[in-house]
Amino acid sequence: MVSRDTIVQIVVVIVAIALLVVTASVGVATDGVQSTALFVLFYGLVLGGAHLYLAIRGEDGIVPVESRWRYVTALAVVLIAVVMISYGGDRTVAGVPLESVGLALLVVTVLAYLLVESVAGYRSSRREES
Repeated sequence: MVSRDTIVQIVVVIVAIALLVVTASVGVATDGVQSTALFVLFYGLVLGGAHLYLAIRGEDGIVPVESRWRYVTALAVVLIAVVMISYGGDRTVAGVPLESVGLALLVVTVLAYLLVESVAGYRSSRREES
């Protein structure tokens, strides 16, 4: 039997591919800003769309709702960092290149996400043993 998570993920991927097909047929994704927005939207949908949908509905399924929210938040920050790195160029903030700020944000987000998920997984496994 196919899980609800899998069905939702398949639908989200179909929607994301349809988005690419429609934008390609209209010719929207030719500009740098538009192609970056499409990139962020496409990967946001494919990587986090199902988690966001199931988190909003409050459905645990395979992954707990709290973990889904953490994943969606981390994904949003990573996508924002990618945009910062893409469009930062040689701009600086207080003398620090925007690309460096984006990379630091990316690394801190990934490490924090891994740490928080590891602690949450450990705590949930300890509760099951008791």
